[in-house]
Order: sequence, then C-alpha cells, then structure tokens
Amino acid sequence: MNEMQLKEALMEGARNNGICAEGYGQMRGYDRDGLIRYYLTNPDWCMERGFPSLELLRREFSDIEDKGVFVGKTFDSEVLSEKQVYVFHDCMGTVRIGWDVENAIIPMLYCANGCDMVFVSDNSGNPNPVPVPVYVFGENEIKTVSDSSIKFTVYREKVL
Repeated sequence: MNEMQLKEALMEGARNNGICAEGYGQMRGYDRDGLIRYYLTNPDWCMERGFPSLELLRREFSDIEDKGVFVGKTFDSEVLSEKQVYVFHDCMGTVRIGWDVENAIIPMLYCANGCDMVFVSDNSGNPNPVPVPVYVFGENEIKTVSDSSIKFTVYREKVL
C-alpha cells in the first residue's frame, strides 16, 4: 500500500470509528510520520476502538519500534525509559521499565491485541516511587513487578 492509500484507509477507518471533525481535519494534513505522532498522542481513543486493526498494524507499521510502537515483538528484559508513551500490540515477554530522571520522562504503557507481558521496574534507589500507568485494552495477560522506585497501576479498559 502506498502512502496515499494508507492515509485514505486510516482516514476511512477513523471516520467509521467516530473520529471528531477536528481530529479528522488534523489527520488530513499529516504524512505517515505525522499520523504516527497523532496515534501516539491519542492511543486511548484508538485502542478503545481497535483502530487500526492488528492486520493493518502488522502490514504497515511493523517498522516503528524506534517511535515506541511494538507489533508482535517478543521481549527479553529490554529496558524502555526514553519515551513518554509505549504501545504494545500482540507482544510477549518481559520488559524492564525505567524513568528518565534527567528529562523528567515517566512512561505510560498501552497494551492491546493479546499481549502476554511482564513489566518490571528498572530504577532503584529512588526515595519516592514514581507511578507508571499500564492501560490494557481487551484480552491480554499483563503482570507487573513494582518496587521502591516504580509503582505500576494497571487500568483495564473495554474495547468498543
């Protein structure tokens, strides 16, 4: 699918899922990278609606791990701490989550489409635990291991 076809498919999918006029107008002006940034600023809306589909994510967006979106990846204790938002679709394994004190970045984690993951704190020695939210959409197996530096809170959301 070329970039124009992808954009049209995404815009049609967003329209079918009830995107507001303002959001639709914003999508119109974006290229592929802009659409990815828009997705990362609105993961709740997208994941509540199962949008875009796992099939489309696999086919068109399996190359955006550098932006914090993972599709079908198996983790083996990798550390994630540099981004504000991490999104996981159909992923499995263990991820160590840290927070970037220097840049004041505390990650938010989003899981959908059958993830089977364990999130473990990677920071140590902090006097006050930092809250890290884990938003889970649909059927997923998510476990968290908090410690004195990070306290995970899991929020289970329904898919519309």
